[in-house]
Amino acid sequence: MTIKNWLIVLRAYSWPASLVPVVLGSAVAARSGRFSWLDLALIMPAALLIHSAANLANTYFDFRNGVDRPETADDRGLVDNMLPPARMLRLALGMLAAGAAAGLLLVLKNHVPAMLALGAAGLALAWFYTSGPAYKYRRLGDAGIFLAFGPCIVTGTALIQTGRFVPEALWASIPVGLLVTAILHANNMRDLRSDSAANFLTLAATLGTGGAKKFYYALIFTPYLFTFTFGSAWPAALCALSVPLAVRLGRLAARGEFSRLVPGTAGLVAAYGLLLSAGLLAAP
Repeated sequence: MTIKNWLIVLRAYSWPASLVPVVLGSAVAARSGRFSWLDLALIMPAALLIHSAANLANTYFDFRNGVDRPETADDRGLVDNMLPPARMLRLALGMLAAGAAAGLLLVLKNHVPAMLALGAAGLALAWFYTSGPAYKYRRLGDAGIFLAFGPCIVTGTALIQTGRFVPEALWASIPVGLLVTAILHANNMRDLRSDSAANFLTLAATLGTGGAKKFYYALIFTPYLFTFTFGSAWPAALCALSVPLAVRLGRLAARGEFSRLVPGTAGLVAAYGLLLSAGLLAAP
């Protein structure tokens, strides 16, 4: 396969959803006086491996369950035969195991056994999104993604870096978690027809197109309110630089251009999350 095909199969556009929370958690850790570049270098690939494994598993189970079809699917990995289904499943399991092993190494290296429970929760949320109980199709996908990519990664990163629970990391995880959830919600708005045809219910399908759009607006604009709660003007001032992008995405949603909305929202996660991290580091 070409590099381009691998990027499509792994859904590389979505990687900011796991990498940016790691940066944010590290920024909060640095504010508390504890930061390690080595830990960051280990956390980044662990988060990326688990995220990519979840993407592959989602593609595999959506295809197996008849949700992704050649005529309707935007996720083209299996419907265009870029990778055999069995190989994709093996790759997903292998990447999940590698990510878990990297996480275990960090737990042992930094002596943070509390991370085991948080890591196990993250692994479960990643794998069972569309497999097993498949909570995505029980209207719980938005909540699961929020927990996995918000509190789990941000507070977990700060825990590994500092060796303790950092309340500011939990608070900072909320706006970024909302934005990552917006990526999923945009994806589910795009897939309303195919999910309904397969008799699966997502939150977007339950809300209907109009209600789903309103929920999307709340997901992308509420994070800006949080920027005023960190006791400094820096987070609000820097995050404001990403407001034009959020406004453009709101317009795309209003026009129903959901396919463009998905990667665009991932871009907003990157912009907002990195600016928030910089704002927290600049704050006294």
